[in-house]
Amino acid sequence: MLRTVKVPPAMGPLFEAAEAVVSAYFARRKDDPETGTIEIAEQRYVLVRGASLSVEFFTVVRDLLGSGRENEADEFSRNILFDLAHSVGKSDARNFHETMGLEDPIARLSAGPIHFSHAGWAYVDISPKSVPVSGPDYYLLYDHPYSFESDAWLRAGKTSEFPVCIMNAGYSSGWCEESFGIRLVASEIMCRAKGDDCCRFIMSPPARIEGHIADYASSASADGQKFSVPAVSELFERKRLEDELREARETLERRVEERTEELRTANARLQEEIANRTRVERMLTQSQKLEALGRLAGGIAHDFNNLLSAMGGYTDLLRNELPSGGEAAGFADEIAASVSRATGLTQQLLVFSRQRVASPRVVDAARLVVRLEDLLQRLIGEDVKLVANLTDSPCHVHADTTQLEQAVINLAVNARDAMPAGGTLSITVQQVTSEGEDKVSLQVEDTGSGMDDEAIEHVFDPFYTTKKPGEGTGLGLAMVYGTVTRYQGSVTVDSTLGKGTRFELLLPRVDAQIEDSTPPPRPPLPTATDRRILIVEDNEAVRVVLSLAFQDAGQELYLACGGEEALEIWREHADLIDAVVTDVIMPNIGGPALVEALRRDRPELPVVYISGYAADRVGEEAMKDPNTAFMQKPFDLRRLVARVAELLQQGSPS
Repeated sequence: MLRTVKVPPAMGPLFEAAEAVVSAYFARRKDDPETGTIEIAEQRYVLVRGASLSVEFFTVVRDLLGSGRENEADEFSRNILFDLAHSVGKSDARNFHETMGLEDPIARLSAGPIHFSHAGWAYVDISPKSVPVSGPDYYLLYDHPYSFESDAWLRAGKTSEFPVCIMNAGYSSGWCEESFGIRLVASEIMCRAKGDDCCRFIMSPPARIEGHIADYASSASADGQKFSVPAVSELFERKRLEDELREARETLERRVEERTEELRTANARLQEEIANRTRVERMLTQSQKLEALGRLAGGIAHDFNNLLSAMGGYTDLLRNELPSGGEAAGFADEIAASVSRATGLTQQLLVFSRQRVASPRVVDAARLVVRLEDLLQRLIGEDVKLVANLTDSPCHVHADTTQLEQAVINLAVNARDAMPAGGTLSITVQQVTSEGEDKVSLQVEDTGSGMDDEAIEHVFDPFYTTKKPGEGTGLGLAMVYGTVTRYQGSVTVDSTLGKGTRFELLLPRVDAQIEDSTPPPRPPLPTATDRRILIVEDNEAVRVVLSLAFQDAGQELYLACGGEEALEIWREHADLIDAVVTDVIMPNIGGPALVEALRRDRPELPVVYISGYAADRVGEEAMKDPNTAFMQKPFDLRRLVARVAELLQQGSPS
């Protein structure tokens, strides 16, 4: 049978176990008046008269503040007594749990009321309506018969206008808060010192205490009970405000900590603001420079593609005239291969200028590094040793080849700059498993100067650079980060000052096979026809080589150096023209505008656009037309001629 607490029957077994634990604890009490000590379980205790912490304490504080300040004195007493008891309750609970080895929250909670009785605070009677759960729904309705505080007032022959069991509320809510790990407060809603039948309490999280009191008042009124809703002590409102202030203070402290170095003094703040403005202006200038550089790069790529088109075209014509297998034919093949490599460079320029759309495909990261080895060795110089650790297993990823190559090059260049006196650059490609997924790891590691924590923190920020002004844009690593994350990958960096830096690129490994990048065999020249082709190209060298190619294929030609001349030819010979080959970007009238004008007369006119830029310059809708094709410069002349022939064979008018 329970002797020290009253609980609903369903809770009986739990509290019987708790009573045994608490009784065993208090059985270890040792009193030694000769040394002035009382100990329980080797913890020292102090006996204090209940009245001195209740009615007499209120009297002392009133005397201290003087006449006319009784309300202020009582409010001060309630606040300090609750806070003290709440803190003591948490501390006692923590010590008791550790001493008795209690870990389960319910076991910890059930020990509280029994400990309360043994310690002389009050007997506890828990209502069946209680919901002692860990979380915002926690609710405890309980009585404290024989509360030492109301007893003290009644024995002193005094009554109170407010509930007086302040420490009982604080201690019990502190114990329960420590037991469950949630913020709790208790409010006395009935008090014998006020003339009520009992001392009754509601305990809950602070945000819900007023709602629970209002619900209790409504229920009591419905049952015909005489119950006046007590004014919720400003104590709880104060604690809510304290919580808000504490949270605001902690947030402020975090912000202050993050910017302590920048905001050390008012002068430092001013200097930082000036530095920020300067940095923004420098970033804006840098951005404008990069934008101009991008336009320049795009223009250079376009013009260079025209040169390559002419070079490649004449090479194709030369190869047509040379017997295959001869030494001269081999020379022509080498020229064609050089044109192809130069085309790759122009593609990188177009990517940089954002005038080429990324074209992701299945790429073997290890083979990509093999292809780059010669270029990387030239970039890093002879005083840096290049070591490639490449696996034989397939390391297939889905990415734009040019962008991935540029990422590796950027990392290699940064590594070289970190090793001004020479060193070793290691590139490792291997299959790994990360977070349960198959990945391809591409690591670039150097033995250079390394980075400090601040540099590591900002290393991927756009425009952040540790190099001197004019020596770096601060965009290389930002571009690496953007490329890798674009393809669902991640980038990590590990660096130690004086010991080097290692970047790791992790990309999802794909099982798909690498697309065959071998160009298809050169088609044979179409047989001679009576078809007439309008060629519109503002670059004379390209226009001439196109005319030679189509003439060799037996086509009759009309040549125009721009859109305006093409319209004049069209007005005179529209009925004779079977197809149009036009550049996209031309002065005054570009290719798309020209084709739009021509197709007003002939909607199904076959058109092949040619350009050093990507097909997006033509427009997505325009490219859906079955009578429209696009070929990027430089191109194989035979394939261009064959493409025109294919469009003509689709049924375009002769």
